[in-house]
Amino acid sequence: MSRRIRVLLTFALALAMGGLGFAVAQDGEGTETTSGAAEEAGLDATQRANLSPQEQMAEAQQVVERGNAISRQVSSMLDEARQERDIIRVTCLNDKLTQINANLRTAVNRADALEDAVEAQDTPRQNHEFTVVTVLAQKLQTLEREAQQCIGEDIFETGATSVTTEVPDDTVNPEDLPDTPVNSPVFPSPISPIS
Repeated sequence: MSRRIRVLLTFALALAMGGLGFAVAQDGEGTETTSGAAEEAGLDATQRANLSPQEQMAEAQQVVERGNAISRQVSSMLDEARQERDIIRVTCLNDKLTQINANLRTAVNRADALEDAVEAQDTPRQNHEFTVVTVLAQKLQTLEREAQQCIGEDIFETGATSVTTEVPDDTVNPEDLPDTPVNSPVFPSPISPIS
């Protein structure tokens, strides 16, 4: 299988797994119901359909800016993990940073393609590019959360710990026990002490 086909299949699978479904289905009376990526991104179908081309380009630019901020943040966390020589965090953060940068490059390319589609007044292509940018925004958010999980338990400061032991009142006090000597066993132990 050629590399290009594998890349396309991987991308298609990622989109399907990521919830690309700006799916519009019609019921028997012709009313539309929506689900999928647009709703998860905070935009319902009517809001998304009503965005002007300039608003779509502004949203795409915000996705790119947010992606750059996420990349810088994860890069900073990676540098800190390297200084601490924490190989597990380094490996995890390096993987997430690689994925973030790949998705960010794709978002930049798609934002440029969106701008080209707006200039060409190609509405179907414009909506497609905007949908892809929306999915990439979700993927970047997911990767940011996963990178935060790479840090581990040390981000959760629990504070000073104190232990309190409560003994029930009906327990026997060791001072009240009789002082009876311990008798030697009748049969010697099979394990003899080293002399």
